[in-house]
Amino acid sequence: MFSEFDMVSNPGQVNYHPLFGSSDADVVFRSSEGTYYRLHSIVLRTTSGFFRPMLSLSDHIDGSGSSPRADPSSKTKIPQWDSLDEMEEVLHAAEKYDMPGPISILRSAITSHRFMANPLHVYAIAARYQWEEVLQHAAEACFAIPIHKQNYIPILKRVPTDDLLRLIDLRRERRDAFIHAISNKVQFTSGSSREKCNCGRIADHQVWYLFKLSVYMEMDEKPIVRNMDDADWEAAKKLWNHKCTACGRLMYDRIATMERIRPCIDKLPLQLRPRI
Repeated sequence: MFSEFDMVSNPGQVNYHPLFGSSDADVVFRSSEGTYYRLHSIVLRTTSGFFRPMLSLSDHIDGSGSSPRADPSSKTKIPQWDSLDEMEEVLHAAEKYDMPGPISILRSAITSHRFMANPLHVYAIAARYQWEEVLQHAAEACFAIPIHKQNYIPILKRVPTDDLLRLIDLRRERRDAFIHAISNKVQFTSGSSREKCNCGRIADHQVWYLFKLSVYMEMDEKPIVRNMDDADWEAAKKLWNHKCTACGRLMYDRIATMERIRPCIDKLPLQLRPRI
């Protein structure tokens, strides 16, 4: 963070950051780490609401009313951010000094793949700055992680209450919508206690109810439906292998059941509710 700034008096006595050492700059910043930066006041006035009145007053007192020419569209390369923590520090500085330009650049960069690998952290940042499109994108990416786990609590504490509730509401809405859909006795006749096997024996659908319970518990942690061909999913494996105790016939047609389940997944809600 910058601790002070001064008009250049003797620019040859200090060492400057290699990217900010223009000899015709008229303002010098010193960071809290002791690094010096040369900047043009015209750039600060046109990009920062914080410095605009301060530097305008300085020109008035000086009496010149002029500033060195500078190209606001500088060719200085924008650095690659190493982490979301580093990006947040820059955002805080840009917010403090009222600099919408850098904030808009960071807003565009934050949805890149490297940062969306940590979607809950992105969600927390987007919630602070009320970036609704980023918030929505991050909320969908959060479907794949169990946000209630202990290691996510520090980030959850940083999310404003309403935005946290919006995220939780969407996750629960998806879970409940899927369970409601596969409980439809028209689409899924295995929910009927009257259904009989071809041999005439009343079907035992206990494994179907256990499967729904397994889905409910999994979606309570992560509101996505696991691949039902997953060999490690014990509940699905028992469902597909369940046979009639009388004739040995498989009770569940895997292909037909999955064809009915896919539309239920496709119709699950994706949108965060509006802010209260």
